[in-house]
Amino acid sequence: MYRSLAIVFVVMVLGSCAPRNPYTRSYVSDRVKTQSQHDIIQKKQAGKFDIPPGVSLNDGVTEEEAVSVALWNNAQFQADLVGISFAQADVKDAGIIQNPLLRYLSPNGGIVAQGYIYFYLDAIWQRPHRVAAAKRDAKKVAENLVQRSFTLIRDVQVAYADLALAKTRVGILSDNAQIRTEMSQLANSRLRNGDISELEATTARIDSVNATDVLLRAAQDTSILRYRFNVLLGIASQDTVIYLHPSPAPELSPLTKSEVLDLAYTYQPELAAATAAIEAAGKRIGWERSRILTFTGVLNSQNIAGTPTGENKLPGTFDLGFQTEIPIFNRNEGRIARAKAELEQASLNYIALRQRIALDVAEAYARYELAFKSYQLWNSNVLPPLERAVNLSQNSYGTGDVSYLPVLEATRQMLDAKLRRAEVEAELRRSVSQLNFRMGKKVLNQ
Repeated sequence: MYRSLAIVFVVMVLGSCAPRNPYTRSYVSDRVKTQSQHDIIQKKQAGKFDIPPGVSLNDGVTEEEAVSVALWNNAQFQADLVGISFAQADVKDAGIIQNPLLRYLSPNGGIVAQGYIYFYLDAIWQRPHRVAAAKRDAKKVAENLVQRSFTLIRDVQVAYADLALAKTRVGILSDNAQIRTEMSQLANSRLRNGDISELEATTARIDSVNATDVLLRAAQDTSILRYRFNVLLGIASQDTVIYLHPSPAPELSPLTKSEVLDLAYTYQPELAAATAAIEAAGKRIGWERSRILTFTGVLNSQNIAGTPTGENKLPGTFDLGFQTEIPIFNRNEGRIARAKAELEQASLNYIALRQRIALDVAEAYARYELAFKSYQLWNSNVLPPLERAVNLSQNSYGTGDVSYLPVLEATRQMLDAKLRRAEVEAELRRSVSQLNFRMGKKVLNQ
């Protein structure tokens, strides 16, 4: 009897040991490092700004440095990472076996002292299913956090491209406003000489005022974009100016659309999370089925003082027993049916997600191809001829063949073309970032 009791006790103690959970913050960090070449800080102190190794904010940040800073300091991302600790706690809780229940009745009025200890033996065979389901849920949380990191990387890259475009736009619009002002002054001179009408001079003045207004609005937009960029990087002070280090434009990738789709099916964290959801639902079915039979071991201790004839017996007895529910009316059908429905829903969600990934990859790849072709067109076929036209007009003005007005007009057209090329380059960078995000892995370089 005592040996049986010892065996039950040892089994329950060993079974209640904390299960090993591989889906930790280190798991998320390793996945992000492998698929994006960026690190995640292992422990974050609230309110503290940490600079990753090899990053300096004083000499201007590159796009890669901005991503590293955001992954270490973005407040919302750091709050999301705490979710892995909740998942770890759930796994630990799933491995805990319920404490034995002690019941004691003191002797009184002829009632002998009695003690009962209830061991919930059904928890022993339910525990593996429960732990397995919790681990799959933890994997789902971890994969969603990997996806969240790629979302942050994409947002930082897009914000970087937008801010770089805004700063370039302000510079070009400043030159354009200067050109419009000179054209307005030239129009006033020609009006005084009687070469043009008052309407033409007024039109030139209005054009100059509009150019100045556009410049002011662009400067304000740049300040707003800088504020947003700072928030993504986790910089509390909005007045902090982060200088951007210029980087070369992306190059055309040799990958085909089908190859990009295969990479997305392989590395997309959302798809891995959906797979973990299916596995968790399957494990949960096994858990619910194991709960059909509840089994409780009972250890009874009873002190027998004596008999009416005065004969003394043993001072106490220990008896082993059990109690169980008879699964006649309740066989846990409701929870089992719910677990099966969760499995069915998770499977259908997986199929729907694959279809959405295919659509997202197709759209992102189409935008990437269009942006790259447009960038090549403006960079090689449009801007160079306009630059040559400006040089020719300046040479003609220097020899006295033309007035200064054609020089200003040619320069204005060239500035408009530079602005358009900057917009196309920013769109190309956004499309590269979006395509990497859809694949779930950094394949294309910015």
